[in-house]
Amino acid sequence: MGSFMKRNFHKLLSALFLSLSFLFLSGTTPKDSAFSAANEVIILWEESVSPEESAERLSALCPDLILTEHAGDFSLCASTSPNSVDLQVQKLNQSPLIRVAESNSSATLCSKMEQMKYSDAQWAFHNTGDYTYYVKDIPVHRSSTPDVDINLPEAYALLETRPVSGSALVAIIDTGVDISHPSLYRHIWTNEKEIPENGIDDDNNGYVDDYNGWDFFNDDNTVCHYQVSSLGQISAHPEDNDNHGTHCAGIIAATEGVYGVAGGIDIRILPLKIHGGSRNSGSVADAIKAIKYAQAAGADICNMSWGTSVYSEALETVMRESTMLFVVAAGNSGNNNNSSPVYPACYALDNMITVAYINQSGELASDSNYGISTVDIAAPGQDIFSTTVGGEFHYLSGSSMAAPVVSGVAALLYAHTDSLYPQNIKELLLQTLKPMDSLIGYIKYPGIIDAAQAVAAADVLSFDTVAPTLSAKTEYDETELLITLKTEDRGGSGICSVRYATGTHDVSYFCKGTKGQTVSESLLSLTKSGVYTFYINDYAGNESILVYTVEDDELPPVITADYYENADGSFTVTVSASDAGCGVKRFRYLDGIREEYFFLALGTDLQPNEAYTFFAKENDTFTFYSTDYRGNKTTYTLEIKKLPARQLSLNITERTLSVNESFKLLPLLLPFTSTDCLFYTVSDETLLYAGPDGTLTALAPGTVTVEVSTSGGLSKVCILHISEPPLVK
Repeated sequence: MGSFMKRNFHKLLSALFLSLSFLFLSGTTPKDSAFSAANEVIILWEESVSPEESAERLSALCPDLILTEHAGDFSLCASTSPNSVDLQVQKLNQSPLIRVAESNSSATLCSKMEQMKYSDAQWAFHNTGDYTYYVKDIPVHRSSTPDVDINLPEAYALLETRPVSGSALVAIIDTGVDISHPSLYRHIWTNEKEIPENGIDDDNNGYVDDYNGWDFFNDDNTVCHYQVSSLGQISAHPEDNDNHGTHCAGIIAATEGVYGVAGGIDIRILPLKIHGGSRNSGSVADAIKAIKYAQAAGADICNMSWGTSVYSEALETVMRESTMLFVVAAGNSGNNNNSSPVYPACYALDNMITVAYINQSGELASDSNYGISTVDIAAPGQDIFSTTVGGEFHYLSGSSMAAPVVSGVAALLYAHTDSLYPQNIKELLLQTLKPMDSLIGYIKYPGIIDAAQAVAAADVLSFDTVAPTLSAKTEYDETELLITLKTEDRGGSGICSVRYATGTHDVSYFCKGTKGQTVSESLLSLTKSGVYTFYINDYAGNESILVYTVEDDELPPVITADYYENADGSFTVTVSASDAGCGVKRFRYLDGIREEYFFLALGTDLQPNEAYTFFAKENDTFTFYSTDYRGNKTTYTLEIKKLPARQLSLNITERTLSVNESFKLLPLLLPFTSTDCLFYTVSDETLLYAGPDGTLTALAPGTVTVEVSTSGGLSKVCILHISEPPLVK
């Protein structure tokens, strides 16, 4: 902790602040007069595609949709038929090219402001029983309940005995953040791969000059919008108010005038603005893009102090497939989220914490949302004094303020060591809470976040430095190349996502799991062979790739044919086609010797993968043709010729059998290619039965002969002695 902070921290904690009510997202709010999220459609493609290919696909799938924005596997479209958006979404979701398609919805902020200046009052960090609330610079003492706080001084006392050397990056998806604020500017994230203000996308991530984050609402790099009065005073621009996001940033990271929860460590804030305009409206589409940006930037924590009543599968999907810990506000409607859900607060995600807010007396605030199965924990959120645009400090209240309190404590843990993962951080934060009976029956874990207990337990945090691995195996199924992927995670944090791309790539190509085509099952179906790069990452951020060559099935089917002569001089032909790869697609034949091209339009079809038998005459000629599902072809010509045997021998010429005993006689014809037919003649059929395949079964006692003859005139005799079966004692 810096010397300035050591001198002033406890002094600042003895004071108090602000009253901001959290006005939670609901329904669809227009993006000013020219914007309507309801007329837009969000698409997550199964793979990353170019903007040109996305537009081409849309023109074929749904011509009423016009591509307005695109990045990787994400597209945003405007509908020329707004009344048909539901039908358009339904049609898109039927396409195998699309993971998720849904109508866009708005996301609104959850707070109102009381324009106040300066304060030393931070009861949420250290509550002695009363605090100071400033009304037009006049201090007013307000009573509170002692020890209703997050024990932040105690946490920093522990940190002085076990200093942390790591850092934490917190993405704030909100309104903009005043990156020039004296209390914040030292902690603003910078994109080291980007050269500021040169008009070039230096890091090739799709955003030009994104040196300190991005404004998704206005689609530029102005992460804060200012207004300068005639007297030179700087404030938030009334047509694009960025106070809310700046306030959240201060709760987490402020270091001058007021202190943020994590202001004493190496903390960085990544501003990602999705709310704007005079009504601070926002959209789910912008939130998805911001999450992907934060993930690619390597953020540890993502604070989202907003919500919507509209469920979004796409938003839930990108959050689930992120390595970040999401800290989200429960909402400020005074509702039970179990029965009146808001999102993202009500997603059931292992890497997300939902936060309600309490007042300075330790009670759940009257307008805070709750839910015993949907809201995890609470934190102070009433009269919170923090940074606002123009170097100012104002009061705000609500779950919007409670969420960054939890984000700040989580940052204290992330700074302890590398390779931590969100599920473990969440578990520790919930297990070390400060219990509060007043919250029993309202939230899942009845208590508030406790910074001191969390820091004290940091030694038991699990970390994962082992990258997950995967292996691949190619099989064939008709037209599909089936790739069986086997994944393994020995580090313990769990597999976050698996993706792939055609060609050879290094691990950076996949932008920490935000780029490439998603693999959601262990069996992947491809249509083209070639080199593919498979990517896997875990929730601790470890990642690895596998460059794998998918070999095509280049072996044609195998045709086997045989024939033998019948007693009447005709021939029985047996033919079949088989394929050990993708399988036989077509099997047919023609009379005579034929070239392959004849079979494109002619021929008698035979059943693939089954033996086919028919009769033929001597000197008949047939050409058989077969192709598999990968286009490999083969032909086989069979000419029927009589070839008499020159020699006949038997495997045995005399044998004793018991009644009911069977034995198979095995005649041998030379040459092996002989077409002669074999016949079996029994001297007494009451004593012995001879099957057409040479199986002999004893029926009664006695001696009998079996003559084996060929259609060419050769014969041999076998003598069988049949006895009674042995007695069974």
